[in-house]
Amino acid sequence: MSANNENIRELQDIQKPLLLFKHLKTDLDKLKSQMSNLSKVKLSSKLLSGINLKKGDVPNGKLLEFTGCRLSQSLKNPRAKEVSEKLHKHPEDSKSRLELVEMFLQEAENRSLENARDAYLLAMQEVEMPMISTQKINFALATQTAYLMKLQKFLQDDLTETQSKIKGNGNVDTILQKQLERLQGEVDFVQKCVVLLKTEPISTVYELNLNKSKAEKTIPFGDLKNGFDPMLRSLVFLPLASQNLELMFEILHRLESKNPLVGFHQAKMFDVLAQIQLVIASAGNEEEPKKIGFDHLSKALKAIGGAVKLVGDIPEKAVEKAAVHRFGQLCYTIHRSYISLNIPVPNDHLERMQKAVSLLEPIAADPKIQKIQAKLLYVLTEK
Repeated sequence: MSANNENIRELQDIQKPLLLFKHLKTDLDKLKSQMSNLSKVKLSSKLLSGINLKKGDVPNGKLLEFTGCRLSQSLKNPRAKEVSEKLHKHPEDSKSRLELVEMFLQEAENRSLENARDAYLLAMQEVEMPMISTQKINFALATQTAYLMKLQKFLQDDLTETQSKIKGNGNVDTILQKQLERLQGEVDFVQKCVVLLKTEPISTVYELNLNKSKAEKTIPFGDLKNGFDPMLRSLVFLPLASQNLELMFEILHRLESKNPLVGFHQAKMFDVLAQIQLVIASAGNEEEPKKIGFDHLSKALKAIGGAVKLVGDIPEKAVEKAAVHRFGQLCYTIHRSYISLNIPVPNDHLERMQKAVSLLEPIAADPKIQKIQAKLLYVLTEK
């Protein structure tokens, strides 16, 4: 086994893939702490967040840190190491960090799981900075997909090896059998995450200074149309983007509380988080993720319910139609979650689905609306 494989197996997200986002968040927080500590005037020889990297130290390339040194050593691009050295001298140089991530994306097919993980966390480090841009989000989405697909392949190889051992053994080995079941669940989980978190890149180029937005009394229309709206459509598919998602929703709730757009995006965020937990519950047959998943779905319903209340009897604007559509979609998703987990569908949810059908009726000429309405009517008829 290669040294690279040995190193990657020591990571918590590799050892426990069902909790990968929790463990990745821990390492992302370490990267943030490095930057936070570097911004202080006096660091002396204080260690950065448990990672042995002081302001004057030269990165050794063995650990993940803000310069991307370890990643740069694996890239074929001759400028990679130069860019990493530049980041060591200028830690807040977002342009250079994004350049390193882009180099990885250009070589992604031939790079390792560890490379993909480093690039993903470096991209997420940029996404969580106050100056957020569509480019940063697009790079984070692309590296997230690359990481998950390489993790799926890594686990699938382990699964295939275990299957071969069982076939070659002849006798029933309970330890190997349990290992096989665990790996199958983990492969299925990561595969479902790839599909769940896949979304189209943002087509426009825009950036927002969230510190500036936080201090404003109104959100300029351009920032809302070209920044908050398209960014949130994609950010909700980045489970690690908690800090800036929370900040953006805080700003929107304060300045755009009468806009259905807020609940529309917030509902999707909770829906995505819920689906991740419910897939974990299904793979691991555990109660806690199931409980967390349904808690997230309740929050999603509350958010979209608030948005729908802002819509009149007949939705006219695009955002109003989208909010009503999402309400119907969420009702259907929750129904499907009850069925897949063998939970009886509560009567109040059946009533909620009936309400969704009624709300969708005035705009049912739209094929997309017709589709979700038909799905709701079908399951209601079954009952």
